[in-house]
Amino acid sequence: MPISTKGALPPISTSAAPLAQRCIKSSGIIDGTGGRPRSTTLADATAPVDSDEQLRKCGRTFVHYQPTSTPIVPKIATTRLDPLMEEQQKILQKELSPFILTKSSFASSLYNELACSKEIDKFLDSKETDDVYSNDRWALPLSDPKLPEETMYEPLIKLLRAILSWEWKRVDVTGRTAIDTHLTKQYHKEPVPTKNNSRPDVSVKAEGPSFQLPHKYSSKGPAIGFSNIITFVEVKVLNNNWSSELDMVLQVAAYARQIFINQPNRRFVRALVVTEQTFRLFHFDRSGVQFTKPIDIHKKHGAHIFVRLVLGLCSSDERDVGLDTSIHWEIKGGVKVSGTLRMHEHHRGTVAGSSKARARERTVTTYTLANTEPIVSCYNIRSRGVVCWAVIDPQSGKTFLVRDVWRSDDRVHESSYLNEAKDIPGVVTMISYDNHRGSTKDMRSFGKRPHNDFRNRVATRTVLDTHGKSIKHFKSPMELICAIRDAIDGHRQLYLKKILHRDIALENIMLGRFDAPTGSRGALIGLDMAILSKRNVANSSTDWKMSTGIYQSIMVLMSGQQKYPLAHDHLDDLESFVHVLAHVMNGYDQTGVEYPLSGEVKEWPLCENIREGGSKAFYLDQDYEDEQIKERWPPSCINLLRGLKKNVHETYRQRARLATQKPQERKDEMKALAQNIPEHYQTILSLFDEAIGKLESSHDTVPLSPAGSDPMPGSSSSYESGSSSPVRAEIDVPSSSPKAFVNFSPPPKRDVRKHLLPVKAEGRLRSRSGQQTGELDRHSVIQGDTASLGKRKSVAQQEEQPPTKRSRLAVEPTPRTPPRRSNKVKFRAPKRRTPRKCPSGGKRPL
Repeated sequence: MPISTKGALPPISTSAAPLAQRCIKSSGIIDGTGGRPRSTTLADATAPVDSDEQLRKCGRTFVHYQPTSTPIVPKIATTRLDPLMEEQQKILQKELSPFILTKSSFASSLYNELACSKEIDKFLDSKETDDVYSNDRWALPLSDPKLPEETMYEPLIKLLRAILSWEWKRVDVTGRTAIDTHLTKQYHKEPVPTKNNSRPDVSVKAEGPSFQLPHKYSSKGPAIGFSNIITFVEVKVLNNNWSSELDMVLQVAAYARQIFINQPNRRFVRALVVTEQTFRLFHFDRSGVQFTKPIDIHKKHGAHIFVRLVLGLCSSDERDVGLDTSIHWEIKGGVKVSGTLRMHEHHRGTVAGSSKARARERTVTTYTLANTEPIVSCYNIRSRGVVCWAVIDPQSGKTFLVRDVWRSDDRVHESSYLNEAKDIPGVVTMISYDNHRGSTKDMRSFGKRPHNDFRNRVATRTVLDTHGKSIKHFKSPMELICAIRDAIDGHRQLYLKKILHRDIALENIMLGRFDAPTGSRGALIGLDMAILSKRNVANSSTDWKMSTGIYQSIMVLMSGQQKYPLAHDHLDDLESFVHVLAHVMNGYDQTGVEYPLSGEVKEWPLCENIREGGSKAFYLDQDYEDEQIKERWPPSCINLLRGLKKNVHETYRQRARLATQKPQERKDEMKALAQNIPEHYQTILSLFDEAIGKLESSHDTVPLSPAGSDPMPGSSSSYESGSSSPVRAEIDVPSSSPKAFVNFSPPPKRDVRKHLLPVKAEGRLRSRSGQQTGELDRHSVIQGDTASLGKRKSVAQQEEQPPTKRSRLAVEPTPRTPPRRSNKVKFRAPKRRTPRKCPSGGKRPL
């Protein structure tokens, strides 16, 4: 990487010793990631140190303790941003594997407090239930090789309603209705507008503070969707049409995923699969999926379990069905109109477990939701489940950001890093936190010890001093460039405290508040994936590192293919900042209006890891930008992006060569690379400062109006929230990863593998075949059939065509003389077709 000759950055006065050095007394065991002990005593503050020398020291420490990388989840290639049925099933299979199969004891351990065995026996033996249960058998069809599945729907719904009616008489509640929905389309929500839909066989419609009418539903059927169903039942029959266990899990998982998306306060989803003889319980949470073996539905023991599960899965207490009741909405006309968020909080500066923290444990603050929908949503099941809410502080009236995360149990609390970074400009300030809001192991029943494949996750919540608007809500080039520049400087100062962020993404770079001083015009959030430079790799998290959007560096993407992958370091994060800027400049104009992605950037959301890495290497190697980008952005921003690409590409090639060497062989070169850490940051920040200087001057020509393709319909830089109307033509939802609208023109045919040649992989680099090579006509594939997830086949529904491309000049500045037609061009009259004779001898008419 080239070294800047400009003045060095000013020294940073650290107000406290680094996190790893301040944990000097402990009554517990140090966290598996090398973080603070369970309880700590903080040392006194240290004297100011030289920032450059401190960065070099941190780099040497990192190289010593981090010889290799943490694996990342392999990405599945898709043909469009709302995947087709087959693609979504592959994604779910990779995401949820390995599946955990348990005995019936898991199902029998749940909801015993809702009804005792005597009450259930009385219900089953009463005359009122003779039409649904008699002679130790539910009124379901008998097994038969020719039994059609459709004959199961009506008797199953009848017995479900009988159980619910019995419960209503006992506790005097209503609001749960079992409905046959095997022909009712329930429309999906995705990061982009979609027409995807699926149809669970039986859905239980719910009313209450966490349920609202779906954003889109058919006027001919019931007003039901994934936003107002509390659970569902999938029906199977034991005959030759019985599907495999894998297909059953993936089908149920597709429905559960949509419930998580449409009900953002969901902690877990439980559902049933019922046959004429047996039933199974499926449980989904942020640790994955767990399901039981088949249980006999007719025998008394199985019938008791079935009744309790129906009562629990349809309970009037939203906590029983997996809803977070600390978030509460007011419903009017079936729509959420307002809401509150209740926080049991520790305040900044206290350590969980200390006397001060215990004294504050009962501190409860109720915030008002600034928007009824989250500003960041999660679109995966097994993940960190990041959901962010904009709230209004009841005392100051300021807008704060509340961040809900399910962290891996063996990772450091995000609050520990934020507490360490409390005085760093460019990093968000923490107001309060709650590190233990439940765990996934408490939602399951494992007996004495958890299953070997289970990885526990703990729910955490932090309140951050930011208005909740990421940099995609920028209004001018100056606002965008300054925000990213200050976030990079905040990243540098975090590294001074031996903290590496590792999750640079569009949604994790926030705009500063109005009139924020230099250094605070942008701020980093999302430190739940951060690590310390002294992390003990041998005891590091056994869970895979979850990828974030399309911003991962080439080396991180290729780590699964490299024989000796490098650890994720500050250079990977600096490259991610470049990818963020590239995405914004390709997907927006200088005023924040959103446009379809073009060029290489549009390929990144659709590629698997190795091809995305090749596409990014190809993009960084280019010394030019598309004409459309040049017409939307001032030259200073274009030159900034070019300089960043060149800088990052040189570093990538150097590190790619090191990835072919064994850790012992490259140790000296890695230490030499660490010596240049101050120059790495200085070079990047100097490029930003140069661009800011040009934007402030009058020498930077800014286009008056954008040209090229039309902007996305309804594009805006305001909060993205669901409409208050329950029926609308398109889905408008907040996204955990930024909306990456694709320009649906066929991609160029090229081989990106040559840009990855410095990396030695364990196996041969393979090009994708068929639809994975990028050689198919994506215009027909992406705009083609709409996926209907589940056991039904996809239904062909033609979507609206993307806006046509305008000419570069909408209005000609001066009239032009039409060109003369060449005299050499001759037009020839078409030949007359010779009539073909019919077999009968006559002439066939023309």
